[in-house]
Amino acid sequence: MKAQELSRKYATAVFSQALEKWLTALRAVQNKLVSDSALAKNLQDSGRSFSDRQKELDAVAPDGSDQHVLNFLYTMLKDGDIGLLGDVIAELDRMTRGGPMVQVASVVTALALSDSEKEQFRQRLRSKYGENLEFDFNVDSALIGGAIVQIGDKVIDGSVAARLESMSNLLGVK
Repeated sequence: MKAQELSRKYATAVFSQALEKWLTALRAVQNKLVSDSALAKNLQDSGRSFSDRQKELDAVAPDGSDQHVLNFLYTMLKDGDIGLLGDVIAELDRMTRGGPMVQVASVVTALALSDSEKEQFRQRLRSKYGENLEFDFNVDSALIGGAIVQIGDKVIDGSVAARLESMSNLLGVK
């Protein structure tokens, strides 16, 4: 094994272990929010004082939670973003699998893709944007045909709907 590969292997192990304490605490809070919709609603209620909402959050945080984890949760609570906790956990899981530089390629097609078609997308996009891509495939029949691919802030709109709109704009048709 090359030194670079071995170094990455060790670094990934450290990265994963460092996140494990955070993920354990965040998942515990998320599980409480999912199982108790009244609690989730109370924490999102910006009409209630922050200190009251913070006390409710403290009550569901695991005993002995790291202060950095709690401060992170307090920030999400203060900013009204505690409802995004599940999405944050999903992103952390994605980073744990692929490293902190992993990017998501969101592929939206008019029809569901076969496994071989998905693999073709993976190969083409990885050859152009690098191996460090995760993929999220979705279907939106409003596209009529084709696909829209988003990687970070880059959007490639190859949908039939976009082409038709472009043509109607060129022709001055509304």
